[in-house]
Formats: sequence, C-alpha cells, structure tokens
Amino acid sequence: MITDLMAGESIFTSPDLSTKMRILHAVNKSLDQITVGEICHNAGISRQTFYRHFESKYDIPWWYSIFCRQFYLNEIGRTIDWKTGYYHHLRLIAQERDFFRESIQYSINTPFGQTIMPENRKSVLFDTLENYRHVEVNDNLRFIVEIFSKLECEVMNDWFRSDEPTNLARWTDDLVSLVPDRLYRALEIPATDR
Repeated sequence: MITDLMAGESIFTSPDLSTKMRILHAVNKSLDQITVGEICHNAGISRQTFYRHFESKYDIPWWYSIFCRQFYLNEIGRTIDWKTGYYHHLRLIAQERDFFRESIQYSINTPFGQTIMPENRKSVLFDTLENYRHVEVNDNLRFIVEIFSKLECEVMNDWFRSDEPTNLARWTDDLVSLVPDRLYRALEIPATDR
C-alpha cells in the first residue's frame, strides 16, 4: 500500500481504491500476456468486480498514473513549484515501478502514454494556465503545451519501463530542464507563495 509521506498517511483508504490496488498488484506479467481471468485469480476477486473497476486490463496503468497525478503533478503552477511537483509525483509512481516494468514493457495493443496520458496532461496544463494563473493561451503557447505534454509523458514512461536505477533527484532535475522557458515562467510559483 502506498503511503503519502508528505501527509503521513495512506492515500489509499477507500475500499474502491483498495480493490483497484489489489487488481494492479495482481498483474505479474505483460498485459499482452496475462488474461483478465488470471488477474482476477491473482487478486482473489470475481470478473464482475474487475469490470466494475476497469473496462479493460489496459486501463490499469493509466488509471494509476492519472490517480497519482492529482496529488502533485497537477498541482504544479497551482499550489506548488515545478521541482516539488515532479519530485513527489515521481516518488509516488516509483513505488509501483515493478508493476510498470512488468505490465507495459512489451504491450503492443495499447501503447501506454501515447494517447490518454498526454491528452490528460495537456488539459490540466491548459486549465492551470487559464483558470489558476490567468494566462492567455495563444497559438504559440498552445503549441508549446501540446508538444511538451507528449515529451514529458514519453520521458517518464521510458524511465519507469527501464531497468535504470530509480534516481528521483536526478530525474526531477532532468524533467525541470525539459520544461520550455515560457511555460516554466507562466507556472512558476514565487518563493513567497510557497
């Protein structure tokens, strides 16, 4: 079970989230090679329970990533700075790194991160710019956000699927260095607001 160290308590307290995490932990090989029946057996649940939580086995990785985004990544430019947001988002995701290595390493049916993940990230960035920072999103800034969303997701996906040792401080610094200057400045939280 994941514990959010910033809050000092488990972020998975509801039965619904507990069941989803049991399902996630029941995946012990590539999603292309495991059946829903095997996942249900490993998790000790019925197929009905599985389908109450997920439409497909391929929904599991993106559900978890989007779920974790709400705590830190989505808060960049709203309540926290880039470095804090990246570090703690990576920390949460890294706690399930073995799952990502096993489940999506060879997935060909639904290339993780190439569809829903960048779209979700792009939507959050636009919302933060417009509704939290009151920045006018012109064509150039729209282009920056669209391209950056894809790049950010692809880099994180590559790290979590790789065998490279987890290095949260370095990964955080590397991600911050990828943020285009205009976007970085638009979502920068002044030190006095932290």
